[in-house]
Amino acid sequence: MGRHRRPPGPQLPADADDRLRAIADEQPVVEEGVATFPGSTVPYAYRTVHQPDGRTDRHLVRLDPPPPDPSR
Repeated sequence: MGRHRRPPGPQLPADADDRLRAIADEQPVVEEGVATFPGSTVPYAYRTVHQPDGRTDRHLVRLDPPPPDPSR
């Protein structure tokens, strides 16, 4: 007798909870933070806004280091 396995279920996006909350509450849901990409030390600020109509706006800005202090 063979074993039968169920096919894997559909994978939901990682931000599905935020998207659904924006739609259900009829208010934008905002996520903000700072991240670095694997293998990099350059930080990026990100902002993701999930809109009640189902749209998602994403913004990513590189955080450049401040200019060198001339008094040093």
